[in-house]
Amino acid sequence: MQGESRQQKSARSTGRGGLIFLGIVSAMYALALIVFPEIGKEALSLTLAVIQSLLVPLSLVFLALVLTNLFLKPKQISSFVGKDSGLKGSLLSLLAGILSVGPAYAWYPLLGTVQAHGGGSGQIAVFLFGRAIKPFLLPAMIAYFGWMFSLTLTVLTAIGALVLGLLINLLQDRQN
Repeated sequence: MQGESRQQKSARSTGRGGLIFLGIVSAMYALALIVFPEIGKEALSLTLAVIQSLLVPLSLVFLALVLTNLFLKPKQISSFVGKDSGLKGSLLSLLAGILSVGPAYAWYPLLGTVQAHGGGSGQIAVFLFGRAIKPFLLPAMIAYFGWMFSLTLTVLTAIGALVLGLLINLLQDRQN
């Protein structure tokens, strides 16, 4: 285990963390239901509503993961958006972020898988930052704020995403 990277150690060490967290949260709900039954029921009801609202996005992400694992191999993913994919990978990540739909947290599992298969952290940051640009919202933005503001904001957001990705990659290089 001496030759393991920090990412491999991190992935290996988180195996029980989720179960421990689930146990702690379950115990807190049980305690709340016993000590404050009305508040506990309301909290449990709200939690179930959140879980229900997450089922569709998480199912879509799961489907995307299955399709990705079927058709894209880790080397392909790494070559597209790997740490060393350069500007091409960052631009591809930016385009994917712009075109992506749904809540950002629904993308986390897929992005985690991409990172585990060699995807660069900088490129993942570019994807997440690029999600701020939504082409279907541009007409409304132009109607409210005008062409100049809308174009300037969109271009600066894209540049900011690329700069952020570069900075994250540089910081990671210094850390390693």
